[in-house]
Amino acid sequence: MEPAARTLPALLDRAARLFPDRVAAVEGDCRLTYTELQGQVRRMANLLRISGVARGDRVALLMPPSVPHLVTYLGIGLLGAVPVAFHVRESGQTLRKIAESIKPRLLVYDVAYADTAEALLRQVPQIRGRVRAVSTLAPDPGGPEGVPVIPRDLAVMPDSLGPVTVTPEDIGAIVLSSGTTGLPKGVVHTHGSLTGGLKQGADCMGGTNRDAIINIFTTAFVGWLNCTLPQLHSGAKIVYLPKWDAVQYLETIAVERITFFILVPTMWRMLMAAGPEHHDISSLRGVGFAGEPMDAETMRAIRARVCDRVFNTYGTTETGPWGGCTIMRPEDYDRGGDLRSIGRPADSVEMRVIAPGGDIAQPLPVGAEGELVVHGPSLAIGIWDRPDLTAKAFDNGWWRSGDLAVMDGQGFVTLSGRVDDMIISGGINIMPGSIEDALLTHPGVRECAVVGLHSHEWGQEITGFIVPEGDVCARNLRDFLGSTDLSPYKHPRRYVFVDALPKGNTGKINRKALKQTYATE
Repeated sequence: MEPAARTLPALLDRAARLFPDRVAAVEGDCRLTYTELQGQVRRMANLLRISGVARGDRVALLMPPSVPHLVTYLGIGLLGAVPVAFHVRESGQTLRKIAESIKPRLLVYDVAYADTAEALLRQVPQIRGRVRAVSTLAPDPGGPEGVPVIPRDLAVMPDSLGPVTVTPEDIGAIVLSSGTTGLPKGVVHTHGSLTGGLKQGADCMGGTNRDAIINIFTTAFVGWLNCTLPQLHSGAKIVYLPKWDAVQYLETIAVERITFFILVPTMWRMLMAAGPEHHDISSLRGVGFAGEPMDAETMRAIRARVCDRVFNTYGTTETGPWGGCTIMRPEDYDRGGDLRSIGRPADSVEMRVIAPGGDIAQPLPVGAEGELVVHGPSLAIGIWDRPDLTAKAFDNGWWRSGDLAVMDGQGFVTLSGRVDDMIISGGINIMPGSIEDALLTHPGVRECAVVGLHSHEWGQEITGFIVPEGDVCARNLRDFLGSTDLSPYKHPRRYVFVDALPKGNTGKINRKALKQTYATE
């Protein structure tokens, strides 16, 4: 097979040349081969060009995971412009602030989000044009006349494009962070960093043109890139689902003969509750999880009821798609690997554990806890329009993660939380992970999060936020934890029962939101 491409246009050209008749992208009744996808992308690039988009311009996207989004994303890259996928669940005020910072030339939006898009266009005069898109979320374009609609209006566009030079060093995308600490940051990736981990990702998820994956991740999440770009490299089929529904997901596995998929643990728990054994999932050759730690009970259920080849990956917006991650492989679990471990650095990736905020050139001894720092081929180059944050997080080709971690003698990494998630109660440093793991083994706990709230007596009081499953109370949980191996000083002193836990755009539990909401109570 030819070597991996180093730009998004080269990636698509390579795929269309090697896998012309293979199905590339599916959404509902829409199915595009790699040849058809390339033609649609070229037509999209021409539509963008006549809409005023030029090399280096930013183009904002307000779209679900869908075939029109894929076509638009690649069409932007073909022009040498820069896609910026907005979080569709952000508030209008946050989207306005992001747009004012990014200054996009054009907005492409799914008509399902027309109200949000129209408000954004009124508030941000820097956006000088728009294109509407239809997906299975909203198949009827509706809306004002004279505004281009895709894919409908692509039919009248030429499928050839004049020469545009795109290099690996050019900016390939601005990917927004999950925004748990204020306004989402624009993480800047080059074409080279977007394509730096293609082979690594393809190998992990199958790596052949006979494979098929579901991509349900929000388009603003780096997970969308993780489940798109390696598939384009290997000529696999990508099935896009614009919204999450556990039963529909299982039905799609059966119909499309999916071979691999990745979910965050929250979604995995919903999938298991939907009864995977009632669907034909025999095509699966591997599954994965990412985004947050997995509880032991769900992991056991996945291996017994879905697929025994389970991968765990750790990566972030800043580390990019697959070339800055760790991987915990099925054989690692088969050898008794620790469920809490996120695995070892992927090929061409280097990681160290240093004193938080310390010198990257001075790693701590094996087994010591400290801040994880990362170096790899898919690492971002900085934060858009924020040289202060770039200088703080990126250091001579390394990225300071802010994650506390321990690395053992075999290179396996175990996260112990965020530097700023640490609870200091009675002068003792306590990480919430082991407490949450213990609580999740109680049958009356569906979800939980543990944080430290201000206490005059203890400095911080360990507080457990519980989404209950049936009848459960604080006394039940105290008695239950007393029967476990969890050290008594880690037991929550207070429990708060809630209907749902706040989550960021990536599905991770937002502990900071809990601290802010309950800080004065």
